[in-house]
Amino acid sequence: MIRTTIFAAAVLTLMSGAAMAQTVTQADVGNFVRDQDGVAIGSLKAIQGDQAIVHLGFFNTPGNRLVMVPLSQLSNDGGRVVLNNVPAAAVASGG
Repeated sequence: MIRTTIFAAAVLTLMSGAAMAQTVTQADVGNFVRDQDGVAIGSLKAIQGDQAIVHLGFFNTPGNRLVMVPLSQLSNDGGRVVLNNVPAAAVASGG
């Protein structure tokens, strides 16, 4: 019974740690930015205070642009920078 309890506690600890996203830092500048589905939508160019400058789109795509987003909308999920709470349609349309 004790082994089962310890194993269950260890599994819950590991699962909760993997699910928690980390804060984006200066070390993440230059990384791709992904949407919530994991699709690359641009790159992180800079962090200034509580704002981040994101280059949406890529060099050879029409409509690419720099946008400033609150740092709170970005998270580092397992080494990937994710732009949260923004629908893919809004990114594609420039809205």
